[in-house]
Amino acid sequence: MHTTSISRRGLGLWALGSWLLPASAGAPPTGARTPIGDTHSHIAMMRKNPLEFDLPKHLAETGTTLMAWTLVDDIHWIKATPHGIKQTGAPAPGALWASFQKMVAERYDPALKQWDLPKVLVPADVDAALAGKVHVVMASESANFLEGRPERVALAHAMGLRHLQLVHYIESPLGDLQTEPPHHHGMPPAALQVIQECKRLGILVDLAHSTPEFVDAALAASDATMIWSHSWVSRRGGSWKDSAYLARSLSPQQARRIAARGGIVGLWSVSVPSDSGYPLHSVRSYANEIMRMVDLLGPEAVAFGTDMDGAGRNPVLTHYTDLREVVENLAKRGLPEAALHNICIGNYARVLKKAMATS
Repeated sequence: MHTTSISRRGLGLWALGSWLLPASAGAPPTGARTPIGDTHSHIAMMRKNPLEFDLPKHLAETGTTLMAWTLVDDIHWIKATPHGIKQTGAPAPGALWASFQKMVAERYDPALKQWDLPKVLVPADVDAALAGKVHVVMASESANFLEGRPERVALAHAMGLRHLQLVHYIESPLGDLQTEPPHHHGMPPAALQVIQECKRLGILVDLAHSTPEFVDAALAASDATMIWSHSWVSRRGGSWKDSAYLARSLSPQQARRIAARGGIVGLWSVSVPSDSGYPLHSVRSYANEIMRMVDLLGPEAVAFGTDMDGAGRNPVLTHYTDLREVVENLAKRGLPEAALHNICIGNYARVLKKAMATS
């Protein structure tokens, strides 16, 4: 729903201009009361003992009330290299599924129980998060654990999964990866079956890491709710031949296609000091890039997808205190209250509720 008659480009330019107004123009809102949502986070998850970090306190203090706490299902088969994250071996049949179940049963669920953090399971849980009660969205990066078997989507849904990315960094029967030479050249039939199962059960489909050809095919073949949880929008989009951070980018055209279908695009917090043209290098530049995305896509299609604790070395955002600073920065630019709320949490809440409407 449009919250203002200002054009997309006009909104971005007007808000940027408001940031330059002198103090005498009136004290701008601080954004302190605006709750935060994150479409993609691994915060504390990679620690040997996640419970060493007081996640509930951190989320409550920063007003982060809706967070996709994202499992990495191929973590045992990948590693960081000078050329990006690469696959290190082929999992044996059944290994991915067994590993996923173990992660959920022995780390994920026990941590949430110890922290007393509830999962988002139905739309009313999203409403509770919007009202200020912290909730975690169980998400997976990616659907490798299915091992090409769409019927397993129902088993994951029963565990509490409500947000599913389709591919990540290992070869998949569901589609090609942005960072590797293509083999499928489009969307395999099994992927459409998975997407349709997600729609039937009430799981948000995440296209992050998928190739442009896959994104186009998925959007054309299904009306399931789909988003792009995390990366950035570059000038022309990426190719698997590019450096990893460029390969992972979306083109403006692709981002607009996702937005046109009611989807959202989340901005990550990866830092690339070696590229002076890369837009993210500080908290303020993160806010600048959010405003550029608003100008490009509209305030209803932009979200935070920080990749917290998964964004590599020296990320732009290291804790949700940094993201709260982003919110305060955005508020000072004069964004309409409804637009600020949508960017911070409302857009993610909307697509989650839409996806879960059948559950």
